[in-house]
Amino acid sequence: RLIVQRTGVDEAVAEQSARLAQRHIGMAQRLATDAASRERRERTLRGVLRVRGVGDAVEVAATIVQSATEDAKALTAARDEGERDSLLRTLGVPPGSAVPPAVRSQVSALEDEQKRRATRSLRDGIDRVLTDLESLYRDTLMRQFGRETELINRELTPDIEALAAAWTPQHTLTVLDAIALTRTNLQGNAAPALALESMLITVATGRAA
Repeated sequence: RLIVQRTGVDEAVAEQSARLAQRHIGMAQRLATDAASRERRERTLRGVLRVRGVGDAVEVAATIVQSATEDAKALTAARDEGERDSLLRTLGVPPGSAVPPAVRSQVSALEDEQKRRATRSLRDGIDRVLTDLESLYRDTLMRQFGRETELINRELTPDIEALAAAWTPQHTLTVLDAIALTRTNLQGNAAPALALESMLITVATGRAA
């Protein structure tokens, strides 16, 4: 109801967005108002569901990083440009003019901060993917233990039920542990692609060839 009130989307989209966001209001609003975000989320989960070996793990990891990078750029590009323009106006630099040597250090400091923020935004995006994957394997585990609770990823019900039948609950728990470890490694500045590859190889070991 809150998402409908805030965004004006229909109830079906609002329900789906709230469910997939798992109580994260900001993410729910974004999913509700950005069909591309919803499609990207589903595409990522379906990609992970298709992982069968090391080659797949490497390919899907690269896709996740690329998608998160593009998403981070889209979120920060307009803000970065606005901040730079505002700083130049404050420093008295006319639009379109070269940056005078006397103020270059201030502009460089802003650009460095924007680069750091872009890196944080990228890692936040990958962390969100990990949260989505946790929901996928939580759904799998619920089915494996015979729980009939409503799935978070209802749109992927056939895939989740097939995965629940193909894996043991122990392997599902191992994958969830691998996701938690990946999150910890990323917080320690591990290379995103390598961290994701390692996690997805764990996913692949539970798959039949």
